[in-house]
Amino acid sequence: MTTDTVRAALGRFLGVVVDPQTYRNLTYLLLTFPLGVLYFTLIVTGGSAGLSLVPLLVGVPLLLAVLALAALLADFETRLARGLLGTDVTYETPLRVRGEAEPVEFAKRLALDPRSYLAVGYLLSKFAIGIAAFTILVTSATASGAFALAPVLYDRSGITYQMGPWSVETLPAALGVSATGVVLAVVSLHLCNGAAWVVGEYTDAMLGSADRDG
Repeated sequence: MTTDTVRAALGRFLGVVVDPQTYRNLTYLLLTFPLGVLYFTLIVTGGSAGLSLVPLLVGVPLLLAVLALAALLADFETRLARGLLGTDVTYETPLRVRGEAEPVEFAKRLALDPRSYLAVGYLLSKFAIGIAAFTILVTSATASGAFALAPVLYDRSGITYQMGPWSVETLPAALGVSATGVVLAVVSLHLCNGAAWVVGEYTDAMLGSADRDG
């Protein structure tokens, strides 16, 4: 392995720290948890209320309203993915009609269009995605931060750095742990970039227009 190859590999590894896309990806992942909770609450609450009120006739309009809301939120999600992840995903919302449509025809189209239910499924799945993203971000930030701060914290009262049978009790050892924390932070950024890419691909698969390239 040549020096240039090693230098290029090291540049790719460390380049994630200064890449603006990394921080756009992190922002997207940070948003998935609160948005996932919001989507889940709206869809489940609205859907449950609509189903329970179907016998009273007001349930059907409420369910249609949930589908319309899901379509609006799905369109927002694709815009968010384009803006932060740089994807080219576009959601063809069933709310968009050519010309004037009668209310009954509009409701029929909304209820029968598979994209309405893909939007509902995607929005509900964002709850699980948000939990996973939140777990990854908190775990990686906590672990890398604790390691990186070892030189400052290792000799504080009540704080013990224990690596299996090895206890960090000297400054050189703490510096070694800190270096490990920095490497772990960089690796975590790569993992977060990979996670954001996976979510972007999933968004494209669930909501993307099948004929956008046509």
